[in-house]
Amino acid sequence: MKHIRRYLAGLSLLAALSGCDVSNNGGGSDTQAPDPVVVDFPIAYIERPLPRDEDGELIASNIMDVTAFNPGARLMFKARASVPAEKIVLTDIAFMPAAETDPETGENIPLPEDFRPQYDVKDLSVSPDGSKLLFAMRAPEIENADEEDQPTWNIWEYDLETEMLRRIITSDIVAEEGQDINPAFLADGRIIFSSNRQRRSRAVLLDENKPQFAALTEDGESEAFVLHVMEDDGTGIKQITFNQSHDLYPTQLSDGRIMFLRWDNYRDSKDHLSLYTANPNGSNVTLEYGFHSQMTGTNDSEGVFVKPRELDDGRVQVTLRPRESARLGGSMVAIDTAEFTEYNVAVSGTGASGPAQTSLVGAEIVTDGSPSPAGYYNSAYPIDDGTGRMLVSWSPCQLNGYKLGIYIDENLQLIGENGQFVDEDGEDLGQNATPITIDSDEVGNFPCTAAALELDNIVLAPPVYGLWIFDPTTQTQAPVVLSELGTMNTEALVMQPRALPNYIPDPIPGIDFDQKLADENVGIVHIRSVYDVDGIDISPNGILATADPLQTPESERPARFLRILKAVSMADDDVVDFDNSAFGRSGGQMKDILGYVPIEPDGSAMFKVPADVAFTFSILDARGRRVTADGTSALGPRHEYWMALRAGEVRQCNGCHANGESPTPHGRFGAEPPSINPGALASAPFPNTQLRDEFGTPHEPPQVGETMAEYYARLNGPRQPNMNIVDYSDWTEDGTRPRTATIDLNYSDLETAAPTDCITDWSSLCRTVINYLEHIQPLWDKDRRFFDPVEEDLLVADFTCTSCHNTVDANGAAMIPAGNRQLNLNANQSAERDDYVNSYAQLLFGSLIQEIDENGNLRNQTEQLVIDGEPQFQTVQLTIDDVPQYVYIDANGQPVAGPINSTDPNLIPVLDNNGNQVPALVLEVDSEGNPVPILVETGNRNGAIMSPNGALGSNQFFAPFLPGGSHEGYLDGAELKLIAEWLDIGGQYYNNPFDAP
Repeated sequence: MKHIRRYLAGLSLLAALSGCDVSNNGGGSDTQAPDPVVVDFPIAYIERPLPRDEDGELIASNIMDVTAFNPGARLMFKARASVPAEKIVLTDIAFMPAAETDPETGENIPLPEDFRPQYDVKDLSVSPDGSKLLFAMRAPEIENADEEDQPTWNIWEYDLETEMLRRIITSDIVAEEGQDINPAFLADGRIIFSSNRQRRSRAVLLDENKPQFAALTEDGESEAFVLHVMEDDGTGIKQITFNQSHDLYPTQLSDGRIMFLRWDNYRDSKDHLSLYTANPNGSNVTLEYGFHSQMTGTNDSEGVFVKPRELDDGRVQVTLRPRESARLGGSMVAIDTAEFTEYNVAVSGTGASGPAQTSLVGAEIVTDGSPSPAGYYNSAYPIDDGTGRMLVSWSPCQLNGYKLGIYIDENLQLIGENGQFVDEDGEDLGQNATPITIDSDEVGNFPCTAAALELDNIVLAPPVYGLWIFDPTTQTQAPVVLSELGTMNTEALVMQPRALPNYIPDPIPGIDFDQKLADENVGIVHIRSVYDVDGIDISPNGILATADPLQTPESERPARFLRILKAVSMADDDVVDFDNSAFGRSGGQMKDILGYVPIEPDGSAMFKVPADVAFTFSILDARGRRVTADGTSALGPRHEYWMALRAGEVRQCNGCHANGESPTPHGRFGAEPPSINPGALASAPFPNTQLRDEFGTPHEPPQVGETMAEYYARLNGPRQPNMNIVDYSDWTEDGTRPRTATIDLNYSDLETAAPTDCITDWSSLCRTVINYLEHIQPLWDKDRRFFDPVEEDLLVADFTCTSCHNTVDANGAAMIPAGNRQLNLNANQSAERDDYVNSYAQLLFGSLIQEIDENGNLRNQTEQLVIDGEPQFQTVQLTIDDVPQYVYIDANGQPVAGPINSTDPNLIPVLDNNGNQVPALVLEVDSEGNPVPILVETGNRNGAIMSPNGALGSNQFFAPFLPGGSHEGYLDGAELKLIAEWLDIGGQYYNNPFDAP
């Protein structure tokens, strides 16, 4: 570390963007003699103006605004962590304008002394040896350029040994392909960072015959930032995580894993920010901490775990703050992630008592948006000297005032500590006295007091973040960089060597895992039992009995298949602009089906999934409907969390979660409750069943502890998904081989268009994409007429859906659609919901009740109008001898009828508000002499018979097709399977945004 001690002396000027000297902004070397009291190590930090809008109002810091540009920041260096040590600017040189020449003298025109290029810099980190700084930096805004033409965030490095500043990606074209933030060094010298490049995901889009684009987050507001790695020369950029929303703030732990902050927001409804871990190649992505600890801020307010960093004792230090902070900071908190998965939930078997989170600050740090008496912390960095001290960015709590003890309200009027109006000396003003108002340039900042913070009309001063060395043992801190009004110093770190994290090499195909898995581009999932819910056995007969086909025949097993689903990436409107009605009744998310695999009798499943895509799955019954695994035949929950595997990766979980709010550890290796599935109890066949080869010869027995799925996979390989639902009853012990399929719901049986090209052969590129108009409507339109085999023109039966479920019959006459819900399945545009055809609108939304009028026309149901209890009838104008009659008042004051413009002097015409004569009205009668009532629409509705919640939530549709039902046999198994899977994934109108209008 000899080069760190040189303190930037004797720098030479190299003014190139890829390598820039910075000494022209430094003012020379540090000549101050070492002070034994001063901490003698170099530090780096970011100095920036407080972010303000065009009106001068402070802009709140929003964690989710990952590309926010706040110009005026710069990277600073101090050779020693002390106030007197000289500050050196490291980054201005990158954006200094070229010198202009005086045309008369030919000499360079110097820039103004206060000139500062308006770039931004953030996300500062340091290499393990303490010699290099890594950070994100964005060039100044280009005047009058469109947003897409503005500079992007790039990763930069400053090397203290070479004293060079360089952009990591040297190519302007490659650098501007994405927004790159949150960089950190890995143990092998590579760089991990968060970016919207989504390189691998873009390649997957090409495989799906879609254009390449950066997918949006699940709220649709911005492009998703996920983790990437690259070499330290900017080459070899690889995407390693595949979340559907943001992955931020990666940092390498001492054991070699990457910890980061993940935004889980399935269907824009979860909205959790939690700490995850992964290997450096993106494998083994695991929820580490905090999914159910979102409200651990002050007074149960939101607390986000910002910028995680491992402490020497193994705990993880974070800045705990709300995602949007007006004070730009929060509290310093240490989290014991080794023994806890949630604030008060310990890792299974540890016996640890909570809470997991401990404030490193003894004083009260308030994070709920109200004033914090002990101030706010914006960043913290541990000093590796055995003392536990930290280099922190801290702002005290301050109030706007005139002098100590004299504050101001929002109108610049002087008030005392009790809120009363006072004069310049703090003396109370009389009750009727005019408040004293001062000028804004007379306002100063003064320390908060408990009494003053109780006032409603007090004004908090803007934060003033300086740098301090904080000692958590003594709860004292010493200044390093003094705060200045309008400026914040933050993201400070110590440039000292640290122990190199453990190196986890990327697995090599053919050596670390089967080459075939890499060739197929798949990973493997092993679920020990879907009957394991948070460590509780929910199987109908107990896990051992359920796994025994003699005690629980396969027809009685509730969980028969898994449906594997993939998220459909959404693009910005500039790529594809479609109406939100394309999402259909459920709204918000489209899905592809990746395939189906059988669940073994013990509830286990071991199967392949495409690598590098976000997937989830659902448990199905024998008819392919999403179901609970407890035997109640109830509609099953969706697994509302995305997973992703790298090629060759094998992931195991014990089972399922009870619900989205269950805090029981799930998916974190070693933290879950013990599995309810013991697997094989001995090296002998599972009770009353025996896997056999194609000739009927029994296979070797399972190994102790193997699940049925593991045993099957060891003999035959993991289950390969199938786009059809097929089961060969491998565990039925009758000795017959080869077996024929006992369940075969196959797209090849469809006579309408299948939603996949992979009917027979599956690969990682296979997708089932169901669009309603293309795949579901044809089922209703399909000709299902049956004619006499001898008399070919003789219609025997007509099961065509739209023959009965329509508004016109075969002769074109109006009719009420069949069924107690008057279901209309034709493909005409819906009058009530014109974004959809009639069939979709009525199946998913219901419809107005219809009736036939006296002329044989279809209309919405009506009833007679009643006003104040009196039925109302139609009226017509009275005519006498074909002459229309009008109302007059005769000489007796009685209304009488007469022709228009009567010349009878005894008749006075009755006029309306427009001066026109009022016609004489009489009741209209029908052909039988009865008064014709006034009819109004009732607004009564037929309820929807389908639910986007799933097939089992749509029993009113499916029940008639069951054995013994009125429509038994009208639709075949493949057709019902297609409808069921479409409803289970949400009943969308489109599942491909590029097909939507």
